[in-house]
Amino acid sequence: MKRMIATGRTVEEAVTSALVRLGATRSQATVRVITEPVKALFGFFGGKDAEVEVSVMQSPDEAGKEFLSELLSHMGVESRVHVRQQRVDGNEEIQMDISCDEEHLPVVIGRHGSTLDAIQYLVNIVGNRENSGFIKFSVDAGDYRQRRKEGLCRIAERAASRAVKTGKPVLLDAMSSADRKVVHTFLQNRSDVATLSEGVEPNRRVKIVPAEKSANTHARLNHSR
Repeated sequence: MKRMIATGRTVEEAVTSALVRLGATRSQATVRVITEPVKALFGFFGGKDAEVEVSVMQSPDEAGKEFLSELLSHMGVESRVHVRQQRVDGNEEIQMDISCDEEHLPVVIGRHGSTLDAIQYLVNIVGNRENSGFIKFSVDAGDYRQRRKEGLCRIAERAASRAVKTGKPVLLDAMSSADRKVVHTFLQNRSDVATLSEGVEPNRRVKIVPAEKSANTHARLNHSR
């Protein structure tokens, strides 16, 4: 919800002033009169303008973009936010791409995308605050998420090859749940390895197990039941 307090010689003048600044129409707005105008005595003394509060309901993408832009400004990052809607796995998703100077990218992204993930989490909360349903927001900067995904897939490929070659499980470094999902998804169609997650957040890790080892593990578990 966007709100604007404005004044004018009449209530309608004050409302019009607020609507212009909000970029909204009268039909989109809710108006609360704070103070009625008071005519000046003899045309000179004691006059008072009308004061109103005008509220306009925002769409999820408008609310998310406004919050993200203000957040980046508070972080000292000069940026532009580009918004586009897309469908992922049949579901509507709002993609927000942050454009900023290269020197600011590490500030926005953080270690292994930790800051970017935190920003995305907050945008999802704010963007859906007044939404009757839920729409997912994905926030990216400098095409980081695609580059991160490609890097994780290369790591997973090398680790899987090592697991098959040595016949021993390979444990990857601790990752976020989103990164672990990328690895699991990338390797799920391979018949020579299986993946599982071990440990407790934030140190939860992906273990890549050769298929023969994975089958033996399942057999022992079934036998013990």
